[in-house]
This record gives sequence, C-alpha cells and structure tokens, in this order.
Amino acid sequence: MNQTVAIFGATGAQGGPVVREALAKGMTVRAVARDISKISKLHPEAQAFAAKLDDEEAIAKVLDGVDAAFVHLPMPQSPEDPANWMKALFGAAHRVSLPLLVYTTGATSGSRYPSSMMIDGATGGMQAVLASGIPSIVLQPTIYLENLVPDLFVPRLRSEGILDYPPLPEDMKVTWTSHQDQARVAVAALSRPDLAGKSYEIGTPEAVTGDELATQLSEWAGKTVQYAPLSPADFGQRVSDVLGNPGVAFALTDLYGALAKMGNDDMAIDTNTVEATFGVKLSTIADHIKTWADAKQIA
Repeated sequence: MNQTVAIFGATGAQGGPVVREALAKGMTVRAVARDISKISKLHPEAQAFAAKLDDEEAIAKVLDGVDAAFVHLPMPQSPEDPANWMKALFGAAHRVSLPLLVYTTGATSGSRYPSSMMIDGATGGMQAVLASGIPSIVLQPTIYLENLVPDLFVPRLRSEGILDYPPLPEDMKVTWTSHQDQARVAVAALSRPDLAGKSYEIGTPEAVTGDELATQLSEWAGKTVQYAPLSPADFGQRVSDVLGNPGVAFALTDLYGALAKMGNDDMAIDTNTVEATFGVKLSTIADHIKTWADAKQIA
C-alpha cells in the first residue's frame, strides 16, 4: 500500500535527503517548508506545502490524512522557539490523530552524555516527543559528517591539509552521522509504527579517531591531511566570529568541552543494531566522502 508522508524542513540539509529517499521508495510525499516555490524547484515530484513551525493551523492541514511525518527542528533564533514549535506540532498532531511521528534530535542527545546546553536541549526535545502521547520514533544522530564540507568548520582543510575539527582528544573514537544515512533510517522508520515509543542512536559504520578521519579525507582534499584539533573554546570562538553571534561561542565551547570529557570509546555506537532493526544498509565514511564534490571545485 502506498504511504503518504509529510516531511518537514524539505528544503534543508536534513529534510531534503529524506524527501528524496521517500520518493525513491515510492511514497507520496508532502514536502513542507516556508518557501513553497523553493520546494517545487527542489522536489518537483513531491506535493509542496508551506507551513511555519509555530503555525498549528497550517501544520494540521499538512498532517491531515498522512500515514506518518518526519520532523527535525532548525537552529532556534530565540529561547522560546523550541517550546513554541513543539506546542504547535503536538497540537496539530493530536487534532488529526497523526499515526506516527519520526523525530530526529538533530544533535547529540541522551542521558549517557555529559550535561551541556545543547545536549540538554536535544535530550529535552526527545523526552517531550516521547511523552507527547503521539506515537513516535526518535532518532539520535551524533556529529554530522557533512560538517566537514563547508569552510566554516574546517577552513584550513583544503588550503593547508589541516583538519582541526572536531575539537576533541586525538585518541577519541567518534561515530559520525551522515544526512544520507539518517534519511535511510528515517524513511524506513516511517513504515514502522510497531517501534513507536522507542529511540535509536544512529550513525555511520566505523567509529574513527581524528587521525583516521584525516587519512580518509586526504584523497578528497587533494593533499595529505593531518589532524590538529583546536580547543573547544578556540573552535567556538572561531565559528562565533564568522557568524557574528557571541552566543554560538558559548554553546559550542560548552558542547565540545562536555564531549571531550568522555572516554575514548564513549562516542562509538553500535550501528549493527540500527541496520538490523530498520533493514537498511548504511554507507561507510569513505563511501560518503566519494559522493562529495571535488574539493577544488567548491573551495
């Protein structure tokens, strides 16, 4: 039976791959974002719906009649945004009796991680979804692999062969998450109402140290890459300076300072469990890198 699904953030880095994966699986997709013309341009095979995340009426119209919905929340512009978005989403979902919500925290989350503003916020969002009374599956990504593409995070990677992100100890093994792998799991989850009430840490196979990641990036960067991590404070300040947002410095310093306190294997997760549960095959870091554009073309 053909499923009709709603996918929020359809024009963004996380929602876009979910739209494409759902369409490839033969689903009828209601692609949702603020700019309906942009949706139509990016996803002509999908049904375009315009809705703001704080507009309960618009969200209810999107959700009415769907079999499932995928939601991730963008970076808030004010402290009140997440609560307002959740209120509108939950209100709309209850009004139409949404059969299943697949929600991604969009960031490291869960009680096994140290406390930080960003981790606590992502964990709070997960808990709110699971306690909402809406049948829900929560996906918990780690650090996104696509952070390695823009110069914002790795300004010296292409020019000097220096990988100074993530700002974590050199011996720490990290399971990264790709937007593409997240999309595979999310679309599989849209058809699994039997898993409602559960949460899953998701990632790309093979946890790697910074040095191991640098080696895998060398061919793509066109030069030998070395891992020389910044301190969490220096990394936070660098991103803050580029964005002109002092709050970013505190948030990122706090986040990576907390993660840096974990043991060397504590950021490694078992991706075999996710593959077996959802019946998906996840791609390796090396395979993902091969799909990226030539670094010389986008530098």
